[in-house]
Amino acid sequence: MSDLQLARVRAAVTDGRMANVRFQQEQLFALHKSVLAHRSEIIAVLTADCAATPGEAEIEFASTVAAVRQYYTGLDFDAELADEYRIARGKSSPSRRVGHGVVLLRPTTHTRLFSVISVVGCAIAAGNTVVIESTTTHAIDSLIPPILKALDWEIWTWVEDSISDPEFLSSALIVDQTGQDDTANCIRSRPDLRAIAVVDRAADVESAAQQIIAAHLAYNSGSPHAPELVVVSEWVKKEFLAACLRVGSGVSVDQKHARVDQDAVWKTVAEAEQTGEINLLRAGRLSIVDVNTRACTLLHCRSEGNYLTVLTATSLVDAVLALSVEPEYLVAYHFAPPATGKFWSQQINSHATFVNHIPMNLLVGPALAVNHPSIPLNQRYSIEMLSRPRPEMIERPTDDIAMLEDFHSIGTVKVTELSKHSERPLKGTGQGPGTAIGFFEQGIMVGAAFIVLPVMSAVAYGGWILVRQGMLRYL
Repeated sequence: MSDLQLARVRAAVTDGRMANVRFQQEQLFALHKSVLAHRSEIIAVLTADCAATPGEAEIEFASTVAAVRQYYTGLDFDAELADEYRIARGKSSPSRRVGHGVVLLRPTTHTRLFSVISVVGCAIAAGNTVVIESTTTHAIDSLIPPILKALDWEIWTWVEDSISDPEFLSSALIVDQTGQDDTANCIRSRPDLRAIAVVDRAADVESAAQQIIAAHLAYNSGSPHAPELVVVSEWVKKEFLAACLRVGSGVSVDQKHARVDQDAVWKTVAEAEQTGEINLLRAGRLSIVDVNTRACTLLHCRSEGNYLTVLTATSLVDAVLALSVEPEYLVAYHFAPPATGKFWSQQINSHATFVNHIPMNLLVGPALAVNHPSIPLNQRYSIEMLSRPRPEMIERPTDDIAMLEDFHSIGTVKVTELSKHSERPLKGTGQGPGTAIGFFEQGIMVGAAFIVLPVMSAVAYGGWILVRQGMLRYL
C-alpha cells in the first residue's frame, strides 16, 4: 500500500467535491452504468468460481444494481440546493448532515460484490470517499476494481494490506463487515451472533419449513442471517422435520456448489450421535441435527452452515428459556400467531425480529450493523449511518424559559415567571385508581366465597340451635 493512495482520497475530501450533490449524482450514475456493463462477467465469475447457483448469482447482481439505484434516486438536487441556502434566507437547518470524510471498508466474503458496491454507493451519496481494505482474496475481486474505474479515480482506492496509520484510522469512519473492530468510530457488523427460528404449535408448519430450509441452504448456508438453530414445539416437531426433509430432498446436489464438510465439526456430530445426544437426518444438501438433550454441546456450537440444529420446546415459555442461554441473537424468525410472535419478540433478545417470514434481501450482504441507533433492513447501510449531523441555526428558539441577560441580572418579575413555569403540574398518566376488580381479585373473592360462606352458614346454624335449645329450657 502506498501512502499516496490514502493521501489522494483524503485530498478529495478537502477540496469539497464530495459535498456537491451534482457530483454525487454523476458518480452514482457512472457506477450504475459500470455494474450493468460487467453483467456477463459478474454472473460468470459468481457461478464458476464463487460456488453460487445461477439463481443466487442473478439475485446478488440484481440486488447490487438495485442498491446503487436506490442511493442515486434518493438524491434530490433541488431539495439539497434549497437546504444549502436556508441560512442565507434566514431559515434554520436543524437536520443538516455532512459526510464523515473517508470511509474505510473492511468487506466480508459473503456476497462480496453486493457487500462492496453497496457501501461504495452509500458512501458517495453521503458525501464520502472510500478506501477498500481487502486482506482476503475472493474470486470476484478481479472484477470490482475494473467496475470502480468508472468513478473519479481520486475518490476511491483499493488496498490489499492492513492499514496501520493511527492518524488515518482515527479520522476515518470504519465500516467493518467482519465484526473484528469495535472502536468508537466503527460501524460494526456482528456475523458472530446466531440467527434463530422458533416454530409454534399453531404455526403454518409447511410454510415455516419451506422458508427456513430455503434460507438455510441459500449461498451454501453462508449468509449470517440464515437460521442455524430452530426451536420447535413438541406438538408439531414430527410434522416439521418431515416437511424439512421433504423440502431438502427437492434441492439438487451439485458437487460444484456443495459445501465442503469440516472434519472437526462432523467428528463432533458423529460422537454426539453415538452417545444418543442427537439424531442426524439428511436429505439432499440438508443435514439436520435433532438434539435430544439440552446438555448437548452441539446446541451451543456454531454449525458454520454445515447443519441445521433443531431443539424441542414444550411451551412458549420453555422456548424462551431454551434460548436464554445466549445473551443476544442477530436475527430471530418467529413462526406463530401474531400474539405469540409479539410475546417471543419481547422475550427473546435479538437485534431484529421477523414474524412468519424471512426477507430475501437479508440473505444478501453482510451481517446487520447493530452498533448504530437505527438498523435499516431494506438497505444494509443508510446515508444517516455514513454521515454526521451538522445543524445550522439562525432562528431564535421560541420556547426558551429565559433570556441570556437573565444569567447575570434577573428581576423579581422573571423569578415569578420561572416559578410559575416550574410549578406547572404534569398531565396525569390516565391510570385508573386501582379499585377495579381484576382477574386476580375475582379469584380471591371466589375463593373466599367458597371458604367463608360455609363457615358463616355453620356458625349461623349452630347459633340458631343454641338459641333454640336455650329457649326450650326456659319454657
